[in-house]
Amino acid sequence: MTILTTAGYLCLLLGVIYLAYYLMRRFGIQGMMGQAGANGPHLVSRLMLGNRQSVAVVRYKDKELILGVTEDRINLLAEDEADDSEETPVQTKNFASFLKRSTDDEA
Repeated sequence: MTILTTAGYLCLLLGVIYLAYYLMRRFGIQGMMGQAGANGPHLVSRLMLGNRQSVAVVRYKDKELILGVTEDRINLLAEDEADDSEETPVQTKNFASFLKRSTDDEA
């Protein structure tokens, strides 16, 4: 009888773990904790350069940050004021046009 009870508890525990896994994949951590808000960071665009290396454009408050991302560090490459007249992060231009605009502003 104790073996059946132990197996039942094990199945129940595995079911709870699977349910938690499913909910985390479905809603994510931000979904459970609420939205980041309008001033939260948003990924605008990302360009993969190699295995685990990329350049990303992140919009945070009124700034657009160009970040170099590797496996073990994140470096700020450039910073630009975000124009509210531009498209929203959901409807972004491609990465090359943003990078060209950013380098043209510096020159």
